[in-house]
Amino acid sequence: MIKKVKGLWSYNVDNTEKWLSEMAIKGWHLTHVNRWTRTFTFEKGENKNVNYRIQFGQKNHSLPPTLQKAGWEIAVSSGKWLFLVNEEPTIRLYPSRDAYVKRNRTHAYVLSLLATFHISASMLPILLIGILSSAMEEENLLGHNLGILLFFVAEIVLVAWFAIYVFRAYRRFEIHEFDAKIDSMLTGKKMRKFRGAWMYQLEDTREWLERLAKEGYELESVKAAIFTFRKTNSFNIKYECMFEYKVHPSYFATHKELGWQLKYSSNMTLLNYSIWAMHYENEEEMPQFSYDKQEQRQSIKRAFKMNLGMSIYLIFILSFSFYTNMLSKYEPFLAWSFGGVMRVLLFVFLLFWLYKFIQILFSYRRSLKALK
Repeated sequence: MIKKVKGLWSYNVDNTEKWLSEMAIKGWHLTHVNRWTRTFTFEKGENKNVNYRIQFGQKNHSLPPTLQKAGWEIAVSSGKWLFLVNEEPTIRLYPSRDAYVKRNRTHAYVLSLLATFHISASMLPILLIGILSSAMEEENLLGHNLGILLFFVAEIVLVAWFAIYVFRAYRRFEIHEFDAKIDSMLTGKKMRKFRGAWMYQLEDTREWLERLAKEGYELESVKAAIFTFRKTNSFNIKYECMFEYKVHPSYFATHKELGWQLKYSSNMTLLNYSIWAMHYENEEEMPQFSYDKQEQRQSIKRAFKMNLGMSIYLIFILSFSFYTNMLSKYEPFLAWSFGGVMRVLLFVFLLFWLYKFIQILFSYRRSLKALK
């Protein structure tokens, strides 16, 4: 018998499954898992080529008959975790990952929020020490508190690293499990274009992409506001820019099976933005992401509510910041100072988002009229 500790294994179950299979090939078979100490216990036995599948769900440790017929058996159970093993050479059916994805999604989002709050709170002692050192004009004050400063800095780095690690592990697994990998292109001359705040005008962005397709430029990928195109001979490309409150596990795979190519997906499956493309011939009917008018209308309304809410929130924050800046600074509107620069930037951003707010309203009305 041997025991091995594997920290953070639950955020990388695909790698953990490969590791367990490799241990089985060497003759070490899993017999117990302590989820609190992260300890895996193995017993020596026959060298076997088996597949493991880790499931998360209810404490009812039973398998559906369909999985049992497919060759799956429970090797180990620990709390809500099930470690399934299958010795079949060809596996026809795999256990669902939905509960596991939901669990890690919750961990990733909650940890991100907690890390942001904790880091903001931890910055306060650092700022206070710096302010006191400056106000009291004592050079040794900073040196006396160097240990405290290093402690807070180390804590900030550790918390930030853990939150980033969990989110990246969750996102990597989700992309693989949901088949949300971007369909890249390998040939054609590249061209990049900037389109700011494109998510707030999905219909206009779709029309823009289709106009560029008519000129022979096909979208390859999107990073923030940078759109990368490649020169091709495909002139008939239908694009769809979508917004979903919540993306289900089958969302990406289903539409890919129908022939749609995923060109962009935001990093979250909650409040998800995506861009899809499909080629078609001149004699063919232009493809539609959905042929149901009511479903199309609901999709437009979802995006409109989200974009309108975000624009109102940004306008409020910018207006409040601009108003506060004007009250606290007794200087001309245009002044070469930190406050003066911030004042101009806030004013410019406020005008930009007021303009975007009007565009969102007009784009929504135009999109609804196009459905009639």
